[in-house]
Amino acid sequence: MSPETKPGDLVVVTGHHVGERERLGEILEVLGESDRPRYRVRWDDEHVSIFSPGNDAVIRHVARGRRPRR
Repeated sequence: MSPETKPGDLVVVTGHHVGERERLGEILEVLGESDRPRYRVRWDDEHVSIFSPGNDAVIRHVARGRRPRR
């Protein structure tokens, strides 16, 4: 996932069922290597978890110096 993922970037996970909304989270910390990424993420419901992205996840890189919009 390039450019390099950094804290402040966003994770968007698509819904898996009809009518299920996407999940949005802010990356708080990068924990894994680039070949096996893992992130500490604060989700839109304020829950914090360790997340390993699958093919249903997209990283949205946020311009540095700007606060991400939710």
